[in-house]
Amino acid sequence: MGDLSKNFNRLEFACKGKSCCGHSAAVHPDLVDALQALRDHIGKPLSITSGFRCNRHNKAVGGAEQSFHTLGMAADVSCPAGVSPEELAVIAEEIPLFCEGGIGVYASWVHLDVRQSGKARWRS
Repeated sequence: MGDLSKNFNRLEFACKGKSCCGHSAAVHPDLVDALQALRDHIGKPLSITSGFRCNRHNKAVGGAEQSFHTLGMAADVSCPAGVSPEELAVIAEEIPLFCEGGIGVYASWVHLDVRQSGKARWRS
């Protein structure tokens, strides 16, 4: 059980950087709502591989300078219960906040964000 929604808690979104922000976890409510909707839709747990990133950690991992991770509006997600990143991305397109946001497909995870500046799609 989570403290942000039925299935997500703030610790899952905490910055994974070393010697930076003390593991802050800024999380936009729209991101939590959209991730919970995705989790409810697939009926399987999701794993947050990268949530909030402070500027220092974002730079260290090669994140975009204006990354939505630094605003608490993005998460990199996988589904360890057998849903491929490609399948997860297709399902995420059914969630309005992700459909209008950003979806990026990578080899073992999907980037999802709730940007409000128009949709962006990419494949790595």
